[in-house]
Amino acid sequence: MSLFSGEDAHSFLIFPDATSNKYSRGVAGLLTGSDRFPGAGVLSSKGALRSGAGFCRYIGESQFCNSLVLNSCPEMVMGVGKCDSFLIGSGISDIFHDSRSDLAMRLLVDSSMYREERGWLVLDAEGMDLILDSSPAVPAVITPHSGELQKLLKKKGVEAEAGSILKDSVHFANLASRLFSCAVLLKGATTVVAFKGFSEEVKADCHYLACAGTGDILAGFLTGFLALTKPKSEREFVRACAAAAYLHNLSAKIASESFEGPGHPIIASDIADNLPNAYLWAARKDKLE
Repeated sequence: MSLFSGEDAHSFLIFPDATSNKYSRGVAGLLTGSDRFPGAGVLSSKGALRSGAGFCRYIGESQFCNSLVLNSCPEMVMGVGKCDSFLIGSGISDIFHDSRSDLAMRLLVDSSMYREERGWLVLDAEGMDLILDSSPAVPAVITPHSGELQKLLKKKGVEAEAGSILKDSVHFANLASRLFSCAVLLKGATTVVAFKGFSEEVKADCHYLACAGTGDILAGFLTGFLALTKPKSEREFVRACAAAAYLHNLSAKIASESFEGPGHPIIASDIADNLPNAYLWAARKDKLE
């Protein structure tokens, strides 16, 4: 299998034209952050807003979370509404005891929550526990790293060490996809996306991604990117997720200036800030390879 390339990512870029409006460019909804981890709501919002989607909603645990997100990201619209895609989980420590748990379950099993009763669902962090006992009503993707996938598999009776998952990530991503009836974006130095027999490998070679909050940025960005691109088939769904992972890594490389040499340390917000530059680089295929 060849690695997902810059040219592959380029094919997913969508640019607005004179007929575009904020709704046609995609609506993304985020059920993220908590009073315990409020920053995840901010970071996922920054990722979604930089995705190219035209409209982003935020549903926080409390007024404190809503205010924090709104102060950092005034472009976010507060409250529930129909969206093309939703994200559940970033910064939520226990989805089943969260005040938004009923809404989270509805987003998993009720397609009427989505625009035109079709859409895409991203499950991150503890939000991934939702798919242990219920199948999603819309195409869904979970975003574990190896340790998280180890825990999810164990809850299904499958024993696998995190190190083994890293060594055979394509196998374990496909296994998890079959067990949970959803796409799996398995994060690592090589990120694997798998669903319904389709898979893509994405080089995540900016190792400065190994810091707190980068997964929240990716989850938000992926959610907005799915709202924007609206993949029409299972294979296109896998490739759209891979494109989001590619652009996320590219943004980190731009932020850390690590194209030649080790570069310098970054924080998660630097990745969000450079996602527009990743778009610019990806729009010029000659600069990518």
